[in-house]
Amino acid sequence: MSSQPILDPQRLEQLQNEIQEKFDETLKNADFNSLLEKYGILEDRVLRVYWQFNLDPNQLKSDDAVDEQQPNALLATTPKEEIVLVKKAWCIPCPSTGSQLGCNC
Repeated sequence: MSSQPILDPQRLEQLQNEIQEKFDETLKNADFNSLLEKYGILEDRVLRVYWQFNLDPNQLKSDDAVDEQQPNALLATTPKEEIVLVKKAWCIPCPSTGSQLGCNC
């Protein structure tokens, strides 16, 4: 069995960044501002979207497991807390720039 962590800190940071980029792209493409305009709601920070992405290390499998049912030896004995990968809030419209697409707030 491997005694290596499933994700080293550099790979974990890369995963966090890529998840953040994908979700930011999704929010920008959603065009929530048009929906707010449709209902006449145009105030700053009128819509806040909160999201959090967690990684459950207890569900990860090691690269050298005999089969997919065999968890990593380090994770099997002691349950680990979920790793918060991304936790953000998005305000539409953006209170600081006025962008109708929104921004982190």
